[in-house]
Amino acid sequence: MKKLFIVLLAAFVFAVVSPTKSEAKVMYDGAEVVKGQTGKMTFKKDIKVYKKNPDGSFDSLVVKRNNFFKTYDIEKYDGKTFYQMGQYRVQATDLVVFKEVPIDIRTSFYNNPVYVMINHQGVKIPVSYQDITYGQPLIVGKREEVCTGPKSSLVSIEKGKLNYHYCAGDIEGGPVINTTIIDSTDVRIFEKINKGSYVLTEDTELLSAPMKGAPSYTKMVKGTIFQLSGIEINGYVEVGLSEYYFNYIPVNLLKPVNGK
Repeated sequence: MKKLFIVLLAAFVFAVVSPTKSEAKVMYDGAEVVKGQTGKMTFKKDIKVYKKNPDGSFDSLVVKRNNFFKTYDIEKYDGKTFYQMGQYRVQATDLVVFKEVPIDIRTSFYNNPVYVMINHQGVKIPVSYQDITYGQPLIVGKREEVCTGPKSSLVSIEKGKLNYHYCAGDIEGGPVINTTIIDSTDVRIFEKINKGSYVLTEDTELLSAPMKGAPSYTKMVKGTIFQLSGIEINGYVEVGLSEYYFNYIPVNLLKPVNGK
């Protein structure tokens, strides 16, 4: 009995001295923030929200005023904004109070973040041909890298703002770097994963962006090998057909080439 007591005592001391490690919670505005969260919202009065079922029917839920809800996906099109609250979607009105989680806090959950434009209306940039379109990936990088070659558009975060860097010619034709601050709720963050060479397992369309519904300009046939390294974003892998031509294919249609 005495021996058992000593063993239990030793285990207790070990647990106190070496407690189980747990990751610290990320807090903002008095509430915990989780990965993928864009913001939080509340309502000025009790309101009924709806979700659409697969069979076309709708379910409703009454939410109470001043109760906070985590918001993840945000859709913007036709001049309207919709917030996804779990399975329920809520249109922005005067009764909805949305508070954005700062972009630097959202980014802190990712090791290699890449931002994808989710505003269906796109974002206008002073240089017309540099407008950011739906599904366009924006990758964190150095400002001076923007004009050095065919790279994805670069962004940086400074003082909580999302800065989009782009290249434009000056009056003498030389490259200059420009910056525009964009609304960070217009982007969704994904983890960037470096990839190797792939072989296509079935015929498929090449998409212009890593999002369902993005435009497609050409089709590739089963057995095509993509030699250039790519980036996986949102379940799509970036593939290159030349130094300047990049498109996206669902990652589940690509098989790594052994030894490459």
